[in-house]
Amino acid sequence: MIPKKINKKSKNTTRPYESVFLINRYPSGRNGKVVYIRPDYHERLLRIVQLTREEKTTLYSYIDNILEYHFKEFGADITQFFNERNKPIL
Repeated sequence: MIPKKINKKSKNTTRPYESVFLINRYPSGRNGKVVYIRPDYHERLLRIVQLTREEKTTLYSYIDNILEYHFKEFGADITQFFNERNKPIL
């Protein structure tokens, strides 16, 4: 699925950026929740997604792919961060 790390400096990755982030896995974002994105990021994201007109990647899919990668890449760190700041009830 998604590689463990994408090396920013290397252009010879096993899975290029497009195949990791600019793919449509879900047909629509209508079942999700509304989230607000600052205007300058929204414009950037739209411009990137528009580059994939032929594949018709949606903004919803692009953001979902970014979040999926983030949680896979940093899942252990996020869990550790959470556990350090939350004490068990008992």
